[in-house]
Amino acid sequence: MIKEVKAVEDLSVMFVSIILPVYNRQETITRAIESVLNQTFPHFELIVVDDASTDATSEVIKRFDDDRIRLIKLAENLGANAARNVGIKEAKAEWVAFHDSDDVWMPQKLEKQVTLAIQERAGSASIIYTSFLRFKSGETEYIPAKTGQEKQGNIHNQLLLGNFISTQTIMLKKEQLEAVGYFDETMPRFQDWEIALRLSRQYEFLWLDEPLVHVFYSNESISADNNKLLQAYEIIFQKHRDMFEIAGSYYLANLLFSYGHNLLLVGGYKKGRKLLFLSLLHRFSMKSLISLLCSFLGHRTYKRLYRYFNTIK
Repeated sequence: MIKEVKAVEDLSVMFVSIILPVYNRQETITRAIESVLNQTFPHFELIVVDDASTDATSEVIKRFDDDRIRLIKLAENLGANAARNVGIKEAKAEWVAFHDSDDVWMPQKLEKQVTLAIQERAGSASIIYTSFLRFKSGETEYIPAKTGQEKQGNIHNQLLLGNFISTQTIMLKKEQLEAVGYFDETMPRFQDWEIALRLSRQYEFLWLDEPLVHVFYSNESISADNNKLLQAYEIIFQKHRDMFEIAGSYYLANLLFSYGHNLLLVGGYKKGRKLLFLSLLHRFSMKSLISLLCSFLGHRTYKRLYRYFNTIK
């Protein structure tokens, strides 16, 4: 059941540290920061971690005259996950939220999460996340999609089937991040899925079904790099295979299919076919069988069939 957010008289009892990593985003960082400063909930610090930008990003940030902004400049480029971890360790607040330099928060995003945290006394167990809109190639997608899957409470098994939580939407306690070991700095993509898998093993989630974050996908985004996608699948597979095995053959087969299918989309035939075959061994599905057979028709044909039917994901 989706929680209804009711008014809370005094929100000043809470203070939130917002962490925003940035690298060479002089064109979008102003919009991202303004969307935080325009929050209806004012009790926060905004920790902007400049990951050794080589453009005018830091100069743009310094133009803001607001004592709530803290700028940390890294001496070398460490990657977004390392920058987030620096921000977490510097955070002064008990509660932490995240933002990205390409994206926009809606004005009531933080207020609604804080209100729910106070209302539910979420101090002990819950991580609070919201829905979001993803803008990609002229299309808008509402995430999480309206399906029959449970989206709050114990959602570990649902997350094993694929991620529906974006880093920019979550608010949680700093101690929860410390307990699971921060963001994995080796993850080139899927960092939100990877940490959600670890967090959901220990904590329950509360869901605000409102699109309180707008996520903008571009060709320059990390999420647009296919090589990094495949690297991320390999890390998830090697690091968390036990999670999928414990959950059951259905979950492991789904991971093997997703990894193998994405390998085939970029021409990785040998390993892709092996993973699809392993998926079939763990749990038979027509989707896996048809995908395996279609892989012998060639890379271009496989991609055309995928786009045409739009059922193999």
